[in-house]
Amino acid sequence: MQTIRQLGKLIAPLSLALLAACQTTQGPGAASTASTAPAAQSAPAPAQPSATPARPDAGPAQAQGAAVAVYIADTAQQTGWTPVSLQSGTLYVNPQPIITRSDLSGVQAGSNKQGDGLLALELNEQGKGKVSDATTQNPNKRLALVVGRTLLAVPSYSTPVTTGQLIFAVGTEENATAAARAIAGVPHEEGGAAGAAAPAAR
Repeated sequence: MQTIRQLGKLIAPLSLALLAACQTTQGPGAASTASTAPAAQSAPAPAQPSATPARPDAGPAQAQGAAVAVYIADTAQQTGWTPVSLQSGTLYVNPQPIITRSDLSGVQAGSNKQGDGLLALELNEQGKGKVSDATTQNPNKRLALVVGRTLLAVPSYSTPVTTGQLIFAVGTEENATAAARAIAGVPHEEGGAAGAAAPAAR
């Protein structure tokens, strides 16, 4: 991936319509634990999200990026899908991710005008095709975002997702920034200006 960037406060409503019906687990930014969230199969060991700003020279941390994956999920039981207990009930998650780190070209963090934290995954052409195919074949389901071993968001979709960016509401802007840094592999001890570019692990 290329960089961590701040989305800022002026994200167009159309870009949010895609994943507008987001539900986070256990309140803003909280999520299910490692024992219930599917693990990203092709990503490195999970890293804890940090609250330290990204740095342009964070290159040595590339291999330390948290696992990131997006799965198809549903609130109705599906044969062979993994049940995940949430405060609002049980979510059934297809154990095969549709998106992993290799399908991303970048990650952004920020907030909308209401102050909700947003995490945007920028998809490469391969990732865009995977999401389009999966959401076409599985209509009216949900996209489960897992960063590290934490389920961050499970928004629903009603039409196939064909854009090059997935935007998830993750509670607060701090949650979004911490998750973006974790994905990018920016260690918590690094300092610098918020929103600075930082290479992310492939």
